Amino acid sequence: MSAVDSMPDASRLYIGEGVSIKGEISVPDTLVVCGSVEGDVSVGNLVVGETGVIKGRTTVAQNAEISGKVFEKLDVKCLMILRSTSRVDGNVSYGMLQIEQGATIAGGISSTEYRPEQQKPKTEQPVRQEQRPQAVLGNGARPATRPSDLSALDAAPSPVQPAVR
Repeated sequence: MSAVDSMPDASRLYIGEGVSIKGEISVPDTLVVCGSVEGDVSVGNLVVGETGVIKGRTTVAQNAEISGKVFEKLDVKCLMILRSTSRVDGNVSYGMLQIEQGATIAGGISSTEYRPEQQKPKTEQPVRQEQRPQAVLGNGARPATRPSDLSALDAAPSPVQPAVR
């Protein structure tokens, strides 16, 4: 076996429990944090284990699964999963959000309006429908015309494969 064969995947980074890193981190693929990171983080995918802590501005181009603690700013472009042991303290933005009971968020939270169906090219022209007057309820509200779509609340699988030891 050559030295090249024993090299870890260069586009991923694993920060183990007990390891502490200060400074700017940029990872094109997946960052797994079970130790602590202090500084700005820019990654493709993020996994923060139960013992993991990030303090700084964190930008995730795709998906994040948080079981540990994240402080300051967290920006996840696609799916953010907050596990029951997670604590996020700071401003959070996300494309889609899944929160387990017990997860904690303290700070501002906003959606970036990411929708997977926006990724598909549109091939049909919208059909114009005739506008009809709507009834007004006693409190001034209008009755719902279609049921709410709650499919985003269904349990989603983890966006990142677990680390193999």
